[in-house]
Amino acid sequence: MISKLLRGKMSIFIALMLVLGMVVATSIARADTEKAKEHFNTGLTLSKDGNDSLAVMEYNQAIKEDPNFVDAYINLGSIYFAGENLGEAEKMFKKVTEIAPDNADGWANLGRTYYKQKKNIEAEQAYKTVIQKNPNYNEIYKDLGLLYYNSQPSNWPALIENMQVYTSRVTDDYLAFYLIGKGYQKMKKYPEAIEAFNKTIALKKDYFNAYNSLGQIYQDQDKNKEAYQMYQKAVDADPGNYKAYYNLAISYETVYQEDKAKIDQIIDYWSKFLKVAKSNSRAKSMVDGAEEHLTQLKELKTHYEEEAAGKY
Repeated sequence: MISKLLRGKMSIFIALMLVLGMVVATSIARADTEKAKEHFNTGLTLSKDGNDSLAVMEYNQAIKEDPNFVDAYINLGSIYFAGENLGEAEKMFKKVTEIAPDNADGWANLGRTYYKQKKNIEAEQAYKTVIQKNPNYNEIYKDLGLLYYNSQPSNWPALIENMQVYTSRVTDDYLAFYLIGKGYQKMKKYPEAIEAFNKTIALKKDYFNAYNSLGQIYQDQDKNKEAYQMYQKAVDADPGNYKAYYNLAISYETVYQEDKAKIDQIIDYWSKFLKVAKSNSRAKSMVDGAEEHLTQLKELKTHYEEEAAGKY
């Protein structure tokens, strides 16, 4: 039989070995973490130098050394996202949300990956989780607004609500104000839409879409002179846009159709539209009708000239 003294010594020895084992295990874990950081930092350098393929290898090695290395998953997912490898990006960002469920960046990037894949329900849930985790994550309100803008059907009230939160905090984003304007325009709340589009223009004076949308609003209200003025600015902002020239020609002719002195300008606008439209495959279906209309306008001009010469 083992004496009490011996048993006591063995117990002390076993306890000592357990403590030493814990120290050794802790040292190994610390060494793995350090190795993970080394691979991660190497990945950062490679990525900054544009060598993403080698950076991916380093980030994967960092994860192998430390399976809970959140930043490695995020950086790896970002590379996959940029390279349109959305399935792998989704896996990386989803892993972040599993090992660090309070990490708002993980949820935000996961939502953006879902959105890119047109998984709108999942994207919306991920974005709303970001707000739950961090209500001050400003960019996510814009992400939600874009989601509602591009949904089928679009959710205009939700678009406006989220974009207004965003623009109350980020006041220099012209696109955000433009999207608010589109939401109000679709809801036929024209004063609010006009205000938003004017804020867009104040931030970006050459933004074609804002002028074009203002022209549409005035045209819908039969304010054709105001519409013409906006379409003129749209043409100035984007001289190669066939839609701008088409709208300009329509609005100008509507305003001055009874003014014989304006016939040359009307013809000129339609001629410019045709020149731009013929070089754009998307405008092909509009060309024949415009050519026929231009012929009629030229005949009308001849009629005016003959009338002025006293031939009638």
